[in-house]
Amino acid sequence: MKKPELLAPAGSADSFHAAINAGADAVYLGLSVFNARMRAKNFTARDLSALLPYARSHNVKIYVTLNTLIKQSEIKPALNVLYQLDRLGVDAVIVADIGLMKLASVHFPSLRLHGSTQAAAHNANGAEFLKSLGAKRIVLARELSMDEILETTKKTSIETEVFIHGALCYSISGLCLASSFIGGASGNRGKCTQPCRRRFKQGGGEGYYFSPYDLQTINVVDKLIGSGVSSFKIEGRMKSAGYVSAVVGAYRRAIDFFMDTEKASHSPDRFIDELRDELRFDFGREKTSFFVDGRKGDLPIDPLRPAGTGILIGAVVEHGGASKLVIDSVAGTGLTINKNDRVRIQPQNGFEGTACKVIDCKIIAGKIEITLSLPIQCDVGDYVFLIGKSIDKPKYIDIDVSSSAKTIKVNFPNAAKIANEMTPPPAVNAKIPKPILWFKADNMEWLNILNASPCQHLIFDADAAEIENLLDDSDTIKTWRSRISIALPPFIEEPKIKFWRGIVEKCLSAGLFSFTISNIGHFPLVNGARHVTADGFLWCLNRFTQRELASRGIGKFVYSYEDEYLNIRDAASFAGIAPIYGKPPLFISRMPTIAGRDTIITDPHGNKFSVAIKNGLYYTLPQSPLCLFARREKLLNCGIEKFLIDLCFHNPSWETVNNLVSSFRDGKKIEGSTIFNFKAGLR
Repeated sequence: MKKPELLAPAGSADSFHAAINAGADAVYLGLSVFNARMRAKNFTARDLSALLPYARSHNVKIYVTLNTLIKQSEIKPALNVLYQLDRLGVDAVIVADIGLMKLASVHFPSLRLHGSTQAAAHNANGAEFLKSLGAKRIVLARELSMDEILETTKKTSIETEVFIHGALCYSISGLCLASSFIGGASGNRGKCTQPCRRRFKQGGGEGYYFSPYDLQTINVVDKLIGSGVSSFKIEGRMKSAGYVSAVVGAYRRAIDFFMDTEKASHSPDRFIDELRDELRFDFGREKTSFFVDGRKGDLPIDPLRPAGTGILIGAVVEHGGASKLVIDSVAGTGLTINKNDRVRIQPQNGFEGTACKVIDCKIIAGKIEITLSLPIQCDVGDYVFLIGKSIDKPKYIDIDVSSSAKTIKVNFPNAAKIANEMTPPPAVNAKIPKPILWFKADNMEWLNILNASPCQHLIFDADAAEIENLLDDSDTIKTWRSRISIALPPFIEEPKIKFWRGIVEKCLSAGLFSFTISNIGHFPLVNGARHVTADGFLWCLNRFTQRELASRGIGKFVYSYEDEYLNIRDAASFAGIAPIYGKPPLFISRMPTIAGRDTIITDPHGNKFSVAIKNGLYYTLPQSPLCLFARREKLLNCGIEKFLIDLCFHNPSWETVNNLVSSFRDGKKIEGSTIFNFKAGLR
């Protein structure tokens, strides 16, 4: 067996040292820009210049995350960051944006590139796509089972990396719009506000319907080692140094144990039980092995359990003064709370709580009374979590950055030239184009209705069974053949590749030669297509991504639902299709929601959502659709001429189509709709 690398998170200097001391083989960390954990403390290039030699003296590698989507105006500063990292000689850069990865491989060929999990690679085709961009490793999606990990790793020719411990997202990574839609802070840009952790209402009940447990795979480490995966990754750049120390230490011992065949033959179950007990004090959430052990067990969500991290102490029953709380303790926790332990008081609605130190703790009449280091605001019923013990802080040799750091040149000499090479000259007296209407629909009934509409092009984004129905209807195919594009789902696990290639071949045999793809792993599936369109989840936020996709046969692309006006203007293309109406999927998940289908769910802000299923994936949708009809002229003035009305997850009716087309022509906003980030900006 090949010994896997143990890769640890470092959101701060304390965590960096804790990871090295606990036995990590490599550490991943972010800078103050372009990383998916912008709320962590993070590092500067100057910090890195001091940390790199220290890490190497301990035979530890440093990987730097540039794993967010890059807007057109950010290309130049992103190139400058790549230049700094190249000169520093970091061991790898973790990248999500297709355009940035291509730029890095061309202009900084000595930089080792890893494809981020935000790139949503979940099969060997996706891994090979990133390899063609220069990636040496791919971080696989967290939603894969052991068999899927094994099959993907076996079929791809680059290294694979999997998450083994830490927080899980309800949505598939790289496919989440919830934080952006609800609060204007995009998870795909490192600003996630974790709306999935909040308490939602449904009918007369309420619960944490989208808040999964934390991942823990200590019980299947031996199987993961045997899968051929190159790197085991621990999530947690927002976590404490104590968390990093405990988790890295446990998995270090587990890997070493199973790599020693003599040791592994003696009482492995008892050894793993001991490690599992230790990991209880990582101060995370309830644990699940998730899909890794084959989706065994119950759904990893308890809607009645508070969504916060840490070990639940209990609920506040009395707020005895500004800094005193009385807590009704949860029976059976076996916890002792000491001076200088850290706790967090978590509001019942799931919003971010307040963390502080314990000054004093007493047990009075079976309840816990604690005095805190600072006054707080809370309500009776709020939850109290233990999030750190007083012995958490690791011991390490401090590094004096001011004396040991190098002076790093900040600007890449060719950055401006490269960034501007894809910027077209401004049009002079350009004629405003005539709008071309595209539609997206998800069932056959819509096809009958839209045939009498001004629909010039149709993306048929339907369930596989509905596509089969279309293939059985020769009259409908004859009517739509020149205007229809068959869409593939955004998540196709390795065992389903053959099935979806079969669907494509049936379409080709029926004379349907246009397809819409939404994932980097789709390209080999649409071999033989005459026309290929990229849907919004291929994230064409900059011209360099647009160019790379065009070089691979993409004729047209759909701008992201969460994009903003200024970026669309900066990256405007005649190949671009602007989504001007629709319900953007906020979560796309392999996990069923506890809330169920065909019900209305309400968040603490009063936003309403519903859940639908398509191709085995669970879509959480807003009741307030995006509508940019009133902004149509602004988009036309940018040179955008193609507009998409997305009817997916709507009840088919001619009245709906007539109302939308009329409102589009009149530039009239649909009542109850939103403009998403169009005006406020994509943060």
